[in-house]
Amino acid sequence: MRPHLFALRLLLIITDTGTDKQIHQLFTEAEQPIYYQFRAQGTAKTEILDICGLEGSTRVITAALVPKPEIGELFILLENMFEIRKRGKGIALTLPITGIQASMLSLLSEEQEKIAKAHLERKVQQMMQETCYAMIIVAVREGFSDDVIDTAVKAGANGGSVIRGRRRGSEAVVQFLGISMQEEQDFVMIIVPKEKKSHIMQEISSVCGLQSEAHGIIFSVPVDEVLGIHEEQ
Repeated sequence: MRPHLFALRLLLIITDTGTDKQIHQLFTEAEQPIYYQFRAQGTAKTEILDICGLEGSTRVITAALVPKPEIGELFILLENMFEIRKRGKGIALTLPITGIQASMLSLLSEEQEKIAKAHLERKVQQMMQETCYAMIIVAVREGFSDDVIDTAVKAGANGGSVIRGRRRGSEAVVQFLGISMQEEQDFVMIIVPKEKKSHIMQEISSVCGLQSEAHGIIFSVPVDEVLGIHEEQ
């Protein structure tokens, strides 16, 4: 297989409230080990909600890291379970991943892990040429977001934003990674210059990684355009 087929993607699913059990069934059937869920309040006008296929104003946002070859299967399951192509059923999208801690790659097979690492290295080089910033995303146990932001700032970041959610997944992952599921999470988003991304991620991982009390999962996605970020001279 071509290496890029094993690239990781950040899958985002936006659905109306009351879909938690269906989402859990979806990820169980697809054998996806970990996912996160957040409650959100929609602010779009009625006509925009109609275009996007959503009703009401309260949302469930589900996020998961998924190997690219498995996206197609998940989209089929979404279509079968939610009829998501119809209006009023929700939205699903994917974003490329340009960095992730090594312990998360261990969930892949040995061959997949080698190919994924090679792909991430190429994506980083491509990002260095095409973009100036990246967004580091850190999921930690509730109450550890300040530690993440403090560590990131000491490593060169300007700060971050935090939203609350819940981590869910299979019992196999609990045993393999030594983390607990169904617990409240802080989800920290930090926009950083591309040349600082790797160092900041390493520092966060050393303080708030999977082996720490924070049980952090850390990855990054590229940022095409950004406004309002001011670097110190």
